[in-house]
Amino acid sequence: MKTLKKFDDEKHLLNFVQMDTLHKEFLDIYNSVDINSGESILAKSKELLEHSRKHFFEEETLMEKYNYPTIREHKDEHYKVLAEMEYFIKNAHSLFGKKMLKAYYLEKLPEWFDLHLLSMDSDLVHHLNNQEI
Repeated sequence: MKTLKKFDDEKHLLNFVQMDTLHKEFLDIYNSVDINSGESILAKSKELLEHSRKHFFEEETLMEKYNYPTIREHKDEHYKVLAEMEYFIKNAHSLFGKKMLKAYYLEKLPEWFDLHLLSMDSDLVHHLNNQEI
C-alpha cells in the first residue's frame, strides 16, 4: 500500500502531545486506505470523519478552557471541513460521486490538513504554551 502522507516531525510536530497524537492518528487513518478501491476510500473517509469529530472536540475544549482568542475562526474551519467530508461521503453513491470523493481524499484533504496544522493549530499551540500548560 502506498503511503499518501506520512507524519513528518519537522512539518507536523507541534510539540504539544495531545494535538500531535490526534494529528498522527488522522494521518494513520488517512494512509491506511487502498487508493485503488472505492469501497476503501469511502470507508476511510467515514473513519476520518468520525475521528475528526473527536479530534476537533478535543481541540475546541482546549480553546474554550484556555480562552483562545480566535476560537470562532478556528471552529468555523472545523465546521467547514466536516461539512465537506459529509457532503462527499453522502454523494458517493454514484460513479461520479465516487470519483469526486477520491479526488477530495487525494487532493483537497491533505492540502487542508497541512495548511490547517501549520496555521491555525500551530497558533493554538503557541497560545497554549503561553498559558504554561
